[in-house]
Amino acid sequence: MKQLRMILPIALLTVTAVACNSEEAAITTTTADASQLTTTTTADDATSTTDDTGSTGTTAAPADEIESHEIISRLSTEDGETLYILVPPGDYSDVSIENFLGDLLEDETAVAGVEVFDDRVALDAALKDEADRTADELQAIEDHHLVSLIDGTEVQFQGPMSEFDDFIIGS
Repeated sequence: MKQLRMILPIALLTVTAVACNSEEAAITTTTADASQLTTTTTADDATSTTDDTGSTGTTAAPADEIESHEIISRLSTEDGETLYILVPPGDYSDVSIENFLGDLLEDETAVAGVEVFDDRVALDAALKDEADRTADELQAIEDHHLVSLIDGTEVQFQGPMSEFDDFIIGS
């Protein structure tokens, strides 16, 4: 019995050391409930899930957060200012845009409107009169105008983000 007590911890340490080989490391969890067995393995950029039927699904990496921005222009009206903002190109989601606008509105209290672009050429074209825009400038606006904030509360997704549903901030 004493030998078993000494051998068991050594065996567990040996198994743990072998299992923790960093070249083969992948985090695997198994969850079982009454109806289904699911195993999830986490790799570098995606999560792959296999259930007991053998089907596999992959979830993409999370969307980028807007880490920085530059206010290129402020147009004043009686209702407040409309800001034309340039953000770095990124893979943004509706949630990252909502968080960005929420933070922006905390800092900029007199904002009636916001126009967000991820390309300076498109933003500059949007500041021109519509009649003066070229076909290339119109295409740049379509490709790089991400979102509009109207009347300080109404969020309308534009161009590459138009698949997201518009919403009212604070509702």
